[in-house]
Amino acid sequence: MNVRITTPSRLHFGLIDFNGNLGRIDGGSGVAINNPRNVLSIKSAKEFHVNGSSPGSIEKIVKDICDRLGKPLPDLEITIEEEIPAHAGFGSKTQMCLALAYAVCKEYDIQYNGVEALARLVGRGGTSGIGVRAFDKGGFILDCGHSFGKGKEKDSCLPSSASKAKPAPMVLRCDIPEDWRFILAMPLNDEGSHGQSEVDIFQSSFPLDEAEIGRVCRVILMQMVPGILEKDIETFGAAINRLQEIGFKKVEVKLKSPLVPGLLKVMNEAGSYGSGMSSFGPTVYGLTDNNKSARDIQKAVSGYLDDLGIAHKCWIAEPNNHGMWVKRIASEKEATMPIPVPGEQT
Repeated sequence: MNVRITTPSRLHFGLIDFNGNLGRIDGGSGVAINNPRNVLSIKSAKEFHVNGSSPGSIEKIVKDICDRLGKPLPDLEITIEEEIPAHAGFGSKTQMCLALAYAVCKEYDIQYNGVEALARLVGRGGTSGIGVRAFDKGGFILDCGHSFGKGKEKDSCLPSSASKAKPAPMVLRCDIPEDWRFILAMPLNDEGSHGQSEVDIFQSSFPLDEAEIGRVCRVILMQMVPGILEKDIETFGAAINRLQEIGFKKVEVKLKSPLVPGLLKVMNEAGSYGSGMSSFGPTVYGLTDNNKSARDIQKAVSGYLDDLGIAHKCWIAEPNNHGMWVKRIASEKEATMPIPVPGEQT
């Protein structure tokens, strides 16, 4: 094996049903973006070895995958060339786990039936399937959650890290207009909730009011979905703005107050069609449809954070409408090799 694997990251717009009285919970929407990303070069070696900033965690992921497959650690050298920031709202662990699962299956010539099989192998997608679908094909993704109740897929409300449910069924996947730009601001003095803290937030917030969930559903179905299908960035952005104030996303944003609400306001005043916090944050994103406007928003956000004395990174990302890519490396030349269709290995 001698390949380079590149994965997108995802922006998560929020969970849909945090009530469950219709017999279903979770559900979500989001998009895949091209930056930040994971880039892993993987080649055959005399023994397993990882080059990167966190070799122990990568080895653990691979070992867990191999244990589930009944295989030893493969004789591979894995070099982490780029890595999505952890606990920042980009779904970093899902992307890394799926990339490594793909590589291990390819090395051992193990057939898998679609990205859902890879997700089950690494235990991802148990609450939100947005990251799993972003890895697979990119674009805008909407899923409809899991059956809920005694004897159903889920009988309690838990984040993906603590859930064993399979990825939720996908309702819609479509391309994001190529001229749309996402302005990203990531404060470096904070991180999104994870681990036991995330579990505690889920359990203490559940269930939310039924009427509140109804508002979330209406915004997604009657504003966000038409916005993306009709390439209407104003309508799509308005939906993002509304989602910050209702449902579970309101809970997530409140945990980051006053910084995140301030950032959302600055982005919108600088020309963003809509702005939001991805997952538990702390990353905030804005949306526009041209590079000049994106740079203006980026400048305004950086200036705001500089004035507050908050260390940060701020950049502009393009949409990702293809998901994960693999390139076969042959000497100094690279030949593009897209991920095989579900169930097919090449």
